[in-house]
Amino acid sequence: MSFLFGLLMMVSSVYAADPTTCPDIVERQDNTQVQMIWSDATNSCFFSVHPMDGYVDLVYRDFLFSTEGLFMVFNSYGPGDESQTTAAREFFMFPRPLSDIKFKWNFDAQELEVTHVTGDKFIFDTRKARLKSISGAASVKVADYVEPGNRGGVEITNYQGLLLDGGFKIGSAPTGNASNSSVMKDSVGKTCSIRNSELFKYTSDGDVIFKYSENTFPAFIKKRCPQLKAP
Repeated sequence: MSFLFGLLMMVSSVYAADPTTCPDIVERQDNTQVQMIWSDATNSCFFSVHPMDGYVDLVYRDFLFSTEGLFMVFNSYGPGDESQTTAAREFFMFPRPLSDIKFKWNFDAQELEVTHVTGDKFIFDTRKARLKSISGAASVKVADYVEPGNRGGVEITNYQGLLLDGGFKIGSAPTGNASNSSVMKDSVGKTCSIRNSELFKYTSDGDVIFKYSENTFPAFIKKRCPQLKAP
């Protein structure tokens, strides 16, 4: 998990979360472990969903949330050099009306419900730590196999806000490259390609800082991508 949180903590934000509502938590149910952790370095709260049997062959898929609206899909392809055996797919979701990430177990249904800062509810099957659905009209498709050819193995369509797809990369966070581009998609399927350097500030220490707060981001998108439908 250290490499996974290392990827997450590369991404900071001007969107301030509250450390008092982000206690250090580790809980387990069926085959699912959840962890919540606060980072002073990035002023963000992180929440992960992890399959407990992932240690068997180190082939597994993790799901992570952070209070800047990030939803990361982390893949492990087995033992070996992490630069070749791990990968990440990053999505950022807007708007972000809530300040905290919440979760609850549904023991009878063997499900975990995670409420993101967007207000969307992500439902997981606790027997497999597998994402089942996202609330509202959004559709999610999760690949059966964890392998590099499926770009993380999670695709989200018909999201009813703005969905920024940061892409997929083996060995590091895809938005860590300033010269690459991410693709913003609106609820009716229109897209806008944005260079990462327009969205993130890159420091000499290797930090990646999202430039916009919840208040300033709508104006940026309206000017930069006027063809998109604002939520």
